[in-house]
Amino acid sequence: MGAHSKRAGSRCGRAMVLFAGLALVALMLVPAVPALAQVAPTINNVLPVRGPVNTPVTITGSNLGTNVPTSKVTFNGVAASPIFWNDTLIEVLVPAGATTGPVVVSTIFGDSNAVNFEVTSVPQPQQTWYLAEGSTAYGFDSYIMIQNTTPNDATVQITYNTSFGRIPRPGLVGVPASARVTLHVNSELPNMDFSTTLAASQPVVVERSMYWNNRIEGTESIGTTAPNKNWYLSEGYTDQGFQTYVLVQNPQTASTTVNITYMSSKGVVKKQPFTVGAGQRYTVDVNKDVPGAEVSTQVTADQDVVCERSMYWDNKRGGHDSIGVTQGSKSWYLAEGSTRWGYNTYVLIQNPTSNWANIDVSYDTAGGPQVKPRFMMPPQSRKTIYVNGDVPNTDTSIQVISDQDVIAERSMYWNNGTGRAGHETVGMPAPATSVFLAEGSTAWGFDTFVCIQNPNDVSVNVNVTFMTNSGAVLGPTVNIARGTRVTLHLNDIIPNVDVATKIQCNMPIMAERAMYWNNKGGGTSSIGWTQ
Repeated sequence: MGAHSKRAGSRCGRAMVLFAGLALVALMLVPAVPALAQVAPTINNVLPVRGPVNTPVTITGSNLGTNVPTSKVTFNGVAASPIFWNDTLIEVLVPAGATTGPVVVSTIFGDSNAVNFEVTSVPQPQQTWYLAEGSTAYGFDSYIMIQNTTPNDATVQITYNTSFGRIPRPGLVGVPASARVTLHVNSELPNMDFSTTLAASQPVVVERSMYWNNRIEGTESIGTTAPNKNWYLSEGYTDQGFQTYVLVQNPQTASTTVNITYMSSKGVVKKQPFTVGAGQRYTVDVNKDVPGAEVSTQVTADQDVVCERSMYWDNKRGGHDSIGVTQGSKSWYLAEGSTRWGYNTYVLIQNPTSNWANIDVSYDTAGGPQVKPRFMMPPQSRKTIYVNGDVPNTDTSIQVISDQDVIAERSMYWNNGTGRAGHETVGMPAPATSVFLAEGSTAWGFDTFVCIQNPNDVSVNVNVTFMTNSGAVLGPTVNIARGTRVTLHLNDIIPNVDVATKIQCNMPIMAERAMYWNNKGGGTSSIGWTQ
């Protein structure tokens, strides 16, 4: 036993001597590394040097170290949470509670030089936009387009409303004057259904587009600036392979109780009330509530909410989407429409009132207006008009006039040989002298058209301006005869660019935008924002 212990001790002694020798050799080989590391950090540049809380800031310098518990970045003494950190570059957001003062990087080897940063107040939003639909899950690719309608630079604070609650987007989005900016939501909010709230420092226009299955099809809609306790959606179908969903966004700080009434070909159907939490989004599967029917929808809530409707068909070969409206109107204008080129066009009318409605529908074609016979709609009902049967083989705009407050939408379907595609939009209750269209592209294989309707009794001259990511581009002046519609193919006017459009006239007009891709294998459309 004693001899065994002696041999073991001998082996341990030799191992310790060997380890000490190796350590000494290592120190002799790299004597400079610890010496270089023991240097206080130096800041060369801070960009920008002013901004509100949550502004992204880039710090460059030397010996900045790494993001370890013994290192920190402070704004006038308030610690920030870095997004990225290496020995020469730090990316950080201005922390909550920060005030104007020095930015300092601290490591175990000391504090850096100080660079002054001015913490400004957060701009009060002049306008807030809401988008109820959105998804980066299930193969969807979602984009948000922001069009700055002013000659001043705009900043936009974005909050995503999900089933898990609010998720603020870090930092502010800058939108230069008279320009358009596109956000790819998948790159910052992956694998999630969402709604969006956008608070802008200047008046802007916001739209959202979604694509799926290798961009086989897509949906698109303008947002709204006005949440409401009451919403109407005149389109909806739950038969022949169609799936219809109603999206409810609650941007408030308290939960809300929601009631839904369906006005369908099966009569009036009421859904059981449900709750949408504060800062959340809720999806209603209309097919489960009213299967096998044409369906219009009324949504009421005890808090101001936002509603959209999405429809898909043929196992998501096609789809379209539209924002709802908060009240009916006695007039509706739909600038786009065609019964040529293989298109099938429908007008969907909802009468949510307790009275019979007398409805007049007229079509503005290249040959002038065509007025159809008046018809009546029962209270709380929905009617579908097949436009091809009224005005075959023509491009047309559509007007709906009623003696009651109704809602009108238009849908179009076609097949380029790869399956049925389609797009859809709600109408506008009145023409306007300025119309803004935030979405549009003549790059990436897209074909973009702007349809301008002149409902006046005289011809008008319309001025067109394009807003790109590099600023405004002057477009053409277009003469439009009375009671007709003109279509602009933007690819022929401003090729190979993402583009928003501003349309101005001294007489009230209406405008929509339609986009197609894959040889019209897919398409979207939307009304414009009016001023």
